[in-house]
Amino acid sequence: MTTTRRSVRVDHERLEQALRRADALTGAAEGHGALCGLICAQGRADRAAWQAQVMGEREPGDVLAREAESLLEALYEQTVEQMNDAALGFRLLLPDDDQPLGRRAEALGRWCQGFLFGLGLGGIRAERELPEDVREILRDLAEISRVEFDVEGAGEAEESAYAEIVEYVRVGVLLINEEMHPLKAPPRLM
Repeated sequence: MTTTRRSVRVDHERLEQALRRADALTGAAEGHGALCGLICAQGRADRAAWQAQVMGEREPGDVLAREAESLLEALYEQTVEQMNDAALGFRLLLPDDDQPLGRRAEALGRWCQGFLFGLGLGGIRAERELPEDVREILRDLAEISRVEFDVEGAGEAEESAYAEIVEYVRVGVLLINEEMHPLKAPPRLM
């Protein structure tokens, strides 16, 4: 039985481990954020350029790099599919909920850093005329990327707050993508 690349679902832990083994420049969350930022900025992302930003320069035949690159290929396909999903199935690539809240919060900050980097890499500059709601979301993402989360003894309230922030970021990214690249409605039949 063969598996197509589209059917492979990349999870944070698997990609994080592969990137760590390959001594990549960024982790899974930050790399995914950068990819999403590039897509929002340009409507697409240059797969090779994005991979180079995540992986850095590699020697031909590097087995560990090939494993990570294979997962990055699958993540690229998964992300493009999710960002174009009419059912809004887009998800941030973050550690699972069974991981400590501190680790998840740190990854969320790195995801936001990557997203902002991807926007800049894709040509979005502060001076560019952006709708006010997009500017507001970008300011919020910048704040999230800089916040140090105190999750010592995290309880239900902290878990709930984290989930709300993740959802805000997810919906914000979808809104930015839509504002930057509005979907065109199909022509009406008369």
